[in-house]
Amino acid sequence: MLPVSLDLKQKLQETNRELRRMYPPEVFDREKIREGLKEIGAFSPIEKWADDGLRDWLAGGTLVGVDGSVNSTPGSYPHTLSVFQALAKGTRGEEYWAADLYTPLLDAEEEEEIAEGRLAREAKHRGSLLASLEIGAAMEAISRWRPRVVMMDGSLLHFLIDDAAMWEKLASTAIEKGVLLVGVSEEIGTKSLARRLFPGQSTYSDRDLLFGALRSGEAYLSPEMNPAGTGLWKAILSSSRNPQPVGIDGLAAQEEFRDDLIRLVHTLTPAQGRGVPLWLDIVDKEVRVTDALVHAMVEQYIDPDLRHRLLHPKRKERHL
Repeated sequence: MLPVSLDLKQKLQETNRELRRMYPPEVFDREKIREGLKEIGAFSPIEKWADDGLRDWLAGGTLVGVDGSVNSTPGSYPHTLSVFQALAKGTRGEEYWAADLYTPLLDAEEEEEIAEGRLAREAKHRGSLLASLEIGAAMEAISRWRPRVVMMDGSLLHFLIDDAAMWEKLASTAIEKGVLLVGVSEEIGTKSLARRLFPGQSTYSDRDLLFGALRSGEAYLSPEMNPAGTGLWKAILSSSRNPQPVGIDGLAAQEEFRDDLIRLVHTLTPAQGRGVPLWLDIVDKEVRVTDALVHAMVEQYIDPDLRHRLLHPKRKERHL
């Protein structure tokens, strides 16, 4: 048993009681939630394609998965260096890699602001940098291989928010070339459904609401979920036996293929998995920037005196 103070135990117990008060089981009864959701949308069962059915639908085209990753050296702002990678990987062995680096140490002008503001600004910058790399990888995949589908790890809305200009180029290129774009998000971050069903509970999210509400192999669609002015459609899918469904979105201009794209995600997702298509998991594993990779790259390419002066936190010398 790990050493834990009595005070911490009491605070955890108190937090549990407060969470139970805010999220009572009777409110989140599965059938009650489903009845509420039926009033603003519809559930539908999704069948997986057999191998020949998927092959026929791809019509000789390939599927490309796109994912990105970022990791940073340990240390406090601005003494950090972040490593970014993005990968577009096709099911016929095609690969396109993109990479970038960022350190606040090279910012031309250091703003005088509180620590929280600096950290928020840096986090936003890193998010935009990674999104831009992933969008660029997707555009290269379309240009080089003209795939049938480009499947992005994460919601397409996230790319629109993080780099609107590049996103517009990607969306228009996909439409022009006849390449289907779809995003798969393992975390549902919206609140539109929760606000309709529980208007007085501002803390409730769609993730809380949808946990366990869908049957395995079932999709849910509602006009409430489609973000206005974004040119996107959105769906929820229980693609595995995991009680937490995934979010799927695509281009409104390609909405005629919506059901096929939902079926594609379901077909590529193992029943025992976490709900994400296997191809995206493969891309994620290859592109991931691990602590070991960051350490090795810094050791090899940053001069020792600069490394120790700028990027070596004192706490790394602890031996306990």
